[in-house]
Amino acid sequence: MTREEHLSYCKICLNRKMDTKQGLICSLTEKIADFNETCQEFKEDPIKKKELDSIPSYQEVEDTTKLNNGAQWFLWIFGLSVINSIILYFGGGVSFIFGLGITQLFEGIFIGIFGELNLIGVIISIFISGIFALIWYFSKKLSKPAFIIGMTIYGLDALLLLAFQDWLSFGVHLYALFMIFKGFQSVDGLKAKKTFANNV
Repeated sequence: MTREEHLSYCKICLNRKMDTKQGLICSLTEKIADFNETCQEFKEDPIKKKELDSIPSYQEVEDTTKLNNGAQWFLWIFGLSVINSIILYFGGGVSFIFGLGITQLFEGIFIGIFGELNLIGVIISIFISGIFALIWYFSKKLSKPAFIIGMTIYGLDALLLLAFQDWLSFGVHLYALFMIFKGFQSVDGLKAKKTFANNV
């Protein structure tokens, strides 16, 4: 066995001892571990084991980062879509490209029928965008269906922009979908870690 494999036992053994010259050694032999496969004198330290298990691994940190980055896009989509609606309500002529095309289409139809985007129209637009706030909430709780629903709706929104030949917004939608998908991929790993932690 390698030194690293030995240490996986020694770090949580009640017989461990730190030596300034040799590092972690066995208090019974005053030497570094040299056993093969198992140590007959191994006595697990449950407190130390729980402490080490609570430290997230590199993979867990990476998966958590991907999840947060992916889920955060749903919140950005919601927020920027709402801002777009408010800007239009106050007569502005600019919009954020990460916002939803479906709300812009609705607002265009609303203006065509009523002549302007009034408060009722804004509220309806915010309600439509609000779906992504809910999706963000559940995706943060490791819900794969939330990710799938969010990606599907935003993917259809991208196709709507493609139909109107809004190439820049379409391209940005694809980038956002890619980042969201990376978050989606991390869900299983984080769920497995959470289940394992709950069963310890």
